[in-house]
Amino acid sequence: MPGKRLTLYRLIYALGLILWGALTAYLLSLADQFSLTLISIRFASTLVIVWLMSGVGLLLVAVINLARSRRLARHRLRQLQAMASALNEGIIWVNSRGKVLWHSDPAADLLDARGELDPQAADLLDRAGETGRTLLQTIPIGEAGRSLQAIPLERGTYALICRPVQASASQNTFYENFIRRIVHDMRNPLAAIIGHASNLSQSSADDPESWRRSARTIEDEAQRLTRLVDSMLFDARLAYVPLQLQPLDLADLLEEAVYAQDERALREGKTLQVEAPSSGRVVRGDRDLLVRAFENLIDNSLKYSGANGRLQIRLEDVNGVYRIQFMDNGEGIPPDYLPDRIFEPLVRARSHGSGSGLGLSIVRKIIEMHGGTITAQSRVGVGTTMTIDLPKSEG
Repeated sequence: MPGKRLTLYRLIYALGLILWGALTAYLLSLADQFSLTLISIRFASTLVIVWLMSGVGLLLVAVINLARSRRLARHRLRQLQAMASALNEGIIWVNSRGKVLWHSDPAADLLDARGELDPQAADLLDRAGETGRTLLQTIPIGEAGRSLQAIPLERGTYALICRPVQASASQNTFYENFIRRIVHDMRNPLAAIIGHASNLSQSSADDPESWRRSARTIEDEAQRLTRLVDSMLFDARLAYVPLQLQPLDLADLLEEAVYAQDERALREGKTLQVEAPSSGRVVRGDRDLLVRAFENLIDNSLKYSGANGRLQIRLEDVNGVYRIQFMDNGEGIPPDYLPDRIFEPLVRARSHGSGSGLGLSIVRKIIEMHGGTITAQSRVGVGTTMTIDLPKSEG
């Protein structure tokens, strides 16, 4: 390890100085006792003296430059540590064996009293070491959850970046505000229906239970209609609003989608995990649309999984495209809806679900607008894998 090697070098250097000093003192004592001349130097000419002094001078300059370089390196390291400490994200620098080399203050809750990593963080680090890939996972640490990212670095070291779970990851864009204004006007009559349904559920009649059951049905369907209107407006937007294309890193988009759902996953006792390369997976796309598609897939996995639900998202290069897989252990999709029917508008594979039936059709439309494809594989009671292939950016 770097720190241990430096300590060993210093110990050897100190022992060498002590031995050299002792030998020098012994030789000087012999010279005094027997009137010996230890060293006798004669220069053949003045040119030799100039040559020797020039060499000594160059050696001194090299030593001074080395010392200055080391001081500058330490100064820069202190500056980087100061900047890292000023960030809200916690940063931990560890070696391949999980020993903490340095950490910022916001990351202190990832360490125990002995300064060792939390077991869940250590497990994430081990998996990053085995795969050599950047891993992202939300884990419950402290009073709130943490999104922990393990990044392999050079020389067998790793960076652990710890971010607090965001209470709200929604991002107000022009299009979202535009849709909200339209939906607000359309929701007024729906709000009245919901209000009357709530009043009806408290009314007395010959069969009060039937009244309450009917009222609850009206209320549920009205709320479902509201969600349907939301999806329809977004789907309509895809038809007339051009793509805002720009170079995008897929790993960043996946992180953004996960951060929008990690609080909910933590609250429901479910696990979100991202396995992706550190960087370099660039596509040309519309950030808002791609994040919306990824969030829809994450939302479906969380909605239709049990208390121990788990969603693993994997990004990799496969046959000249970027492949993103969303693999969950949820209820699964009945065979009648595979492989394509599940992506058709207004199709709902689960009668007990609360979705509008437009979510997956919107996802497919977004992916196809970016020149990609999406497929579904599923087994009832085992889980579902949604696979997205996106073309690589040519620029």
